Amino acid sequence: MKIRTKLVLEVIVLFALVGMISFVSIMNTKQLQDSFSSISSETLPVLDTLKDMRYASTQLSAITMEIVLIEDETRNTGENEYRELEEILEINFYKIEQAKSLFNDSFSKYSNLMIENYDDEINTTEELAAKWNDLLFISNKMIQLKTSGVSGLQILQLNQDFNSSFDKMNAEIDHAIELTSGNIDQRQEYIDLLVTEVTWSIVIALNLFVLTALVIRFLILRSISNPLNKIRKVTHSIAKGDFVLYPEKGNDEISELGRDINIMSNDLAELHKKIIEKERLSSIGSLATRFAHDIRNPLSVIKNSFEIIEIKTKNTLDDSLLKNFERIGRAVDRITHQTDDVLDYVSVTEVKREKCSLLSIIKSTIKNNKIPYGVKITIPDNDCMILCDPYKLEIILTNLVNNACYAINDDGKIIFRIIETDDDVIIEVEDSGKGIPDDDLDKIFEPLFTTKQTGTGLGLSSCKSIIDAHEGKISVRNNPTTFSIQLPKKPKNYQIPIKKEHAKSRSKFASTE
Repeated sequence: MKIRTKLVLEVIVLFALVGMISFVSIMNTKQLQDSFSSISSETLPVLDTLKDMRYASTQLSAITMEIVLIEDETRNTGENEYRELEEILEINFYKIEQAKSLFNDSFSKYSNLMIENYDDEINTTEELAAKWNDLLFISNKMIQLKTSGVSGLQILQLNQDFNSSFDKMNAEIDHAIELTSGNIDQRQEYIDLLVTEVTWSIVIALNLFVLTALVIRFLILRSISNPLNKIRKVTHSIAKGDFVLYPEKGNDEISELGRDINIMSNDLAELHKKIIEKERLSSIGSLATRFAHDIRNPLSVIKNSFEIIEIKTKNTLDDSLLKNFERIGRAVDRITHQTDDVLDYVSVTEVKREKCSLLSIIKSTIKNNKIPYGVKITIPDNDCMILCDPYKLEIILTNLVNNACYAINDDGKIIFRIIETDDDVIIEVEDSGKGIPDDDLDKIFEPLFTTKQTGTGLGLSSCKSIIDAHEGKISVRNNPTTFSIQLPKKPKNYQIPIKKEHAKSRSKFASTE
């Protein structure tokens, strides 16, 4: 059985257990929700209405006493102060009406809630109504007598009756709150018991779920661990360099993994051979570098001495010696070129970009190289400014020109083109040679590959490395043979350096405004 099938069965069983636990939890939670909902919809609104009635009675008491005091002040005030006090009295009368309205609305809600949800044993509607009417009657009488100018013992007696009625009103409201709170306590005990039952049912269901999951997982892991241990031994052997193969048995995912490991083992064996070959080439490269450095100085001495001899004996040599001198010069140039190829390939330096004229670089390349008399070079009429390393770009063009001269056997045409697009600049170098064999086009930029008898096979590889450092591309096509260098106008990994306002020197390829 495949691991996927085993896991699917495990998931199905676990989902069934989760569904059972979820059903139990939902039913118990529904009971809790109903209990809390009953408290929220029945008890809490009753308490809110009682609090509103207490607030209304408190407002009525405070405003009544304030009106009585203001009535006393109006008798001993001037006309302006009298008007201000009259305005305050009007506001207070309005507040009394608001308090009455609040009490009536709250009392109406309280009565409806008591009728719908509670027994007559805790219904205090009539008592609250009676206490409120008494309080309201005394308030109205006090205000009426005070407004008519009555004072003295009668007002003091009413004040005492008013305070007593206010205390009775609050006491009745407190009694109603106590009865309602007692009902809340009973519901709270029921909810606590229900919570305990829900908790135990969930704990038992979770324990059952965990136990079942562990048993299923143990059986599945045991069917997986043994093949994995075999794979582990195979991978350890591969890590030590012994590219053994995993015994392919079964049709599950682990067997498929074993087959993939066998493919990896074969690929690693092949890669190991390539690494050994690369290390061998690296050793050869190091040796070639030392050899190139060692031969460069004596070669410079030979070249300089030969040029001095050629200058001094130029008018005294016959044609045979002149031809021998030319052969010596070409041999020295060939050795110099091959030495430069080796050093350019192995020495990796940082690209130093600056804004340059491509046409200036092309002209400098032609000027600094010995072009055979039979080679005609055509340079473009247009020019383009681009960020590049002019010296490295000249190395590339020098290599392409030398290869073109070899391909046309020092007799033919070389054409330079500059093509500008929105994002890139393309430099094309075309020659009139026979072309490159199609089988060699894909290998022409590989190290040590050459079609020349005297080449090192490192020139075009060095060119590709330089172009890659410029974030560009180099390619070649036949009919006619054309090398294309594509360079970006705005390299992604390049940041323009901060320069001083007055630079002391400029590159010979930099543009002038």
